[in-house]
Order: sequence, then C-alpha cells, then structure tokens
Amino acid sequence: MTEPNKVLIQVERVVGHGTRQKLVEESINIEGIKIVEIVPTLRDIHVTVKAGKVIVQGVLHKQIYFIGADGLEHHLAEDIDWSELVEIVPEDHDEPVVPGMNEQTTVTVENLIWEFDPDTGLLIQKAILLIQVKVTVTEEINVLTDPQGPLLSVRRVIGCGAKQKLVQTVRALEALKVVDIQASLRNVRVHVKLGKAIIQGVLHKQVFYVGLDNLVHHVSEDIPWSDMVEIDPVDPKCPATEGMGFLDLSAIENRIWEFDPDTGTLVQKIVIRLEIKVTERQEINVGLDPEGVLIATHVVRGRGERQKLVEEIVGLEAIKIVNIAHSLRDLHTIVKDTKVIVQGVLHKQVFFVAPDGLVRHLAEDIPFSDIVEIVPLDPDHPAREGMGFINETVVENLIWEFDPELGRLVQKAIILLDVTIIEAEQLTVADP
Repeated sequence: MTEPNKVLIQVERVVGHGTRQKLVEESINIEGIKIVEIVPTLRDIHVTVKAGKVIVQGVLHKQIYFIGADGLEHHLAEDIDWSELVEIVPEDHDEPVVPGMNEQTTVTVENLIWEFDPDTGLLIQKAILLIQVKVTVTEEINVLTDPQGPLLSVRRVIGCGAKQKLVQTVRALEALKVVDIQASLRNVRVHVKLGKAIIQGVLHKQVFYVGLDNLVHHVSEDIPWSDMVEIDPVDPKCPATEGMGFLDLSAIENRIWEFDPDTGTLVQKIVIRLEIKVTERQEINVGLDPEGVLIATHVVRGRGERQKLVEEIVGLEAIKIVNIAHSLRDLHTIVKDTKVIVQGVLHKQVFFVAPDGLVRHLAEDIPFSDIVEIVPLDPDHPAREGMGFINETVVENLIWEFDPELGRLVQKAIILLDVTIIEAEQLTVADP
C-alpha cells in the first residue's frame, strides 16, 4: 500500500461558531382589502468580529403586494434596519475569538408571518432571521491526500518569498523639528512570473513638523517603488508561474529619520518588508481524521462544460483586418437543479486598415447565454440552487474571414463554458 502524499494548502481553520435567531417586528397601516404576498430579502450584511462575539447588521427588504380599496393589486417596498450580537463558542477555550479574525456568516429569513385587519388597515409583520456565524483564521497546513476522501477546491501553496526594501528620500523643510512620520503602502500590484514576483506600489508618507512659526504643519509625499522577490517553491517540480494567484503580506517594517534644523535637511529611511505567497487553485482528495484540523472549506459537487459558438457578420469599410482582441465581461452564473445558466458579454476590439491607410478601431459587445448540464461526482449530491460555483469560462478560439471587396467581416468565437459546483462544508482533515 502506497504512503499518502502531503500537500501544503491554505485553509480557513475554524476557531468558533455562533447561532442566533433575530425577531424583526413591524406594524404599519395599509389602505387595502387583503394581503396577497410579502416577499422578504436580506441586503447589506455587515459583520464585525469582537472579543468572544460578533456584531451582525443588515437590512431586511420587503415587498408587500396587496389588494387596495379600488380592487387593484398594489405594491409597497420597505427597508428595515436590524442588528444583533452573536456569542461565539470557541472550539478550543485556550483560543478565544479576537478582533482581526475572519468570519463566514449566513443569514436567512427562517419564517415570515403577518396579521392584517382590513377594518383598521393595521398590518403586523414578524420576520424570524436565522444568523449562523463561523469565525476562522487563515493558515497553511499540510494535509494527507486520500483517493477515497472528499474532493476539495483549495488554494495550494506553491511557494513564498520575502525581502526587505529600503526607500530613502531627502528633502528640504523649513522647520524647527519633525514630530512624526506616518507611512503606508498604496496601489500595490503583484505580477507573478516564472520563479519570481514583481511588486510595485506607492509609499504614502505624512510628515508632521513644527514650522518656524511654532505651529504644527503637515506635508504628504507619494514615492513610487518597485522590486522583485524570488519565490522559493515548496516543490521544486512546481515553481511559481505566470497566472498563479498570490497573497500579498507586504508591510512597513520600520521608519527612521534624521532632521538637521540648521540646514533644513530631512533624511527619511523607510524599510518595507516585501512578502509574497504564491498559490494555485487545485482540486485535491483529502483524508479525514476526527483528531485532525477543523476547517471551513468547499467540497466539489460536480462539473459541467459546454462550447458556445458566437457568430457575427458586420459590414466594414476596410482594406484588411490587423487584429481582433477579445475578452469576457459581466459573467453571471445562476445555479439551478442539475444545471447552471451562464451569461455574459463577449467584448471585441477590431483593428483594421481603413481606405485612407490609417489603422482604425471598432469596439463590439455581444451578449451571450447558455445552459450547462452539471455532472455530479456523487448522485446523492447533485447541483441545486443555493450552491456555490467556480466559473472558469474562457474564449477558446476566435477566427474571422474578411472580404475587402464586399466589406464583409465574419467572426466566429468559440467560448468554453466551464463551471465547477462547490458547497461550503466543515471537515476535520488529516494533518500529519
């Protein structure tokens, strides 16, 4: 029997849980004969993690359909603000919930009842909300693989890299002394290349100083910077490559400055710690262990693929086509029972040589939609409404034919609709 492999993955380890019901009650007057229907939805859910608890707040949006005194059906919309405190029970009493931890919150309308008195027009509504909170921390753990275990969609850690970068500036300042210099990183962008990551951003500084008038002044600076970080792979056979994901942990590590009031010269030295972890989404069968690590994860329930042909014919006054660039925009996925609906926009930019010899540009947006059947991994767990998804739809191919005599441009794009259905679960995985 072969030994199971170990895989380093990024997970959300569960720290604690909390569940609470919330009653949202309201009484209003309606000039009507009867209530036809009240449709509730939840909006603007915000969660704040505190010590040992979380604060959950949001808006209960209701649409009330009723028959008015004129015999016609009317509509009334309402927004009710609500908030609630949910106590979190820790998995380990030695590790309580503290601010800064992550949360995964689900709020549902468990029940909605109403009483309507047509004589007085009084409508009493009572909505019961079910609040379920899971508090987690992001960690990297080694898990044992098991071909018979559940298939998870996870972020596998490919490698990491770190280095220090010194950003030094010298400027003149009419001041008696410098009180403080605050620094932060802005507009940080990371580009993963083969075996390395290129990082660039802006160092934003705020200098507070006492001027010659003995008043405290403020001046801000924005210093662009860039650097390269080597990524040390976990597995030498699987180095970091372009297109992989990343986690940017870069931060200001130290701030020092020297100010000479005689010359007004301010020397600033900011040390930035650049730290990048490269990850890649993978599907891995993991082993389970009751004594292992409790994680909040996503189990793969099924997959579906379908090719979609999007064809278009346009008239174009041109000598020839230089290039047609394409991209997908506004992708939307709706999960139904055993299938998904995928819709979006194929955006094209046609570059062509006009009769005047100039290269011109034409932009096009072509809406598309199609149904993709989902093949379940387990027939007992088919795709159903409410499940999550990973949409990896791409333009597989784009070909065109242009007849300059007729000015006729025929474009055919083949779009690969590729959807994976996932479901949020809590599992105790084997940690070697």
